[in-house]
Amino acid sequence: MAIFRRRRPANTLKLLSAGDRFETVVDGIATRHLFSAGAHYDPERIAFGALTGLDEHAVQPGAGFDWHAHRGVEIVSWVLDGTLRHEDDAGRVELVGPDELLHQSTGSGVRHREWNASDSEPLRFVQLTVLGASGEPRCSRATPPLLVPGAGLVDVLTGKTELELSSALLYVTRGSFNVTGMVLGPGDAVQLNKTLQVSGGGELLVWTAGHHHDEPKEN
Repeated sequence: MAIFRRRRPANTLKLLSAGDRFETVVDGIATRHLFSAGAHYDPERIAFGALTGLDEHAVQPGAGFDWHAHRGVEIVSWVLDGTLRHEDDAGRVELVGPDELLHQSTGSGVRHREWNASDSEPLRFVQLTVLGASGEPRCSRATPPLLVPGAGLVDVLTGKTELELSSALLYVTRGSFNVTGMVLGPGDAVQLNKTLQVSGGGELLVWTAGHHHDEPKEN
């Protein structure tokens, strides 16, 4: 059972339900966006601090995102089902499955390709995009929690969970969680800037905003 404790900023709470996510469907890929993206725009859903994107991708066998460029952002990918194949212009190839994070610092610029590594099984993964800094591009695999320097902390909590935290965004990937009487299921998110209690079971992706973070404590 994990416990987060954070300081108390202003009291605000915002629910973003699964059914209210934007959706883009192209060439074997269905993407649900939590924030404004591409042709989808809502001035009330631009970002949460440095976090500018939280997308859940469902990628069919043989499909994926062909070569494209990024710069000045940190990209964190969490695989839910299947295997993600990452390639970049530095020659790196990574195969990332469930229970691993792929962290890309695009820095001064990088081209990469993200594909379903299987010819028969679907791929589903959540991808966070965070404003970053310039510099040498880097790519690495990690297990949560992952600190994104100067921006925030990505963690994934599984099983029975109780949280006390603030200045965070919670995204349910599996199971059910209760936030002050609101029941969240898969695809639901809550954005908060006040300290509160969260309980439930399943899998919860947690983005904690800010520069300094308390490590989760296991009980």
